[in-house]
Amino acid sequence: MFLYHGSNAVIGNIDLSKSRDRTDFGKGFYLSDKIGTAQRWAIRKTELSGGIPTIIQYEIDKGLFEINGKRFPNLPDVEWLNFICFNRRRKSADAQKKEPKHDYNWVSGSIADDDIADVVDDYIMGDIDEAETIFRARALPQTYQASLHTLNAINFVNELNVYYKQLKKGRWSTKWIKR
Repeated sequence: MFLYHGSNAVIGNIDLSKSRDRTDFGKGFYLSDKIGTAQRWAIRKTELSGGIPTIIQYEIDKGLFEINGKRFPNLPDVEWLNFICFNRRRKSADAQKKEPKHDYNWVSGSIADDDIADVVDDYIMGDIDEAETIFRARALPQTYQASLHTLNAINFVNELNVYYKQLKKGRWSTKWIKR
């Protein structure tokens, strides 16, 4: 199976120490099943940090999903919402826990739109209830993300079969380049 990562540069081996804290499923390496989603991530990362928008195609052994992980349903639900809130908390005792704040090797589920941080903050503060939060979180249709959180999970990535494309002069390259 192939999954895609959006970045601002060609990535060497996956390095979890470079992952951001307080993300939807916790500190980890995030992938999508859709190239378009990875393209948007690459452009956004480049706008924030510079570089060249790059999508990277990883071959993932399906055995990954047989080890300890968490799969959320395709549509957001209360469990998905509470998991994201738990991982994104900036205040309280939860914020002091190690990253990721769970013991899963991988997590997969719906991708919330870019407004999720504000929506989660409103929910945590008690300004909106669960139903309103799930409604406002707006998961991206027909796409999901998978995040890898441990070296055990990364071992299911074929690091010898990695390809990438870059955005140059407003166009994505048409051919995959072997890393």
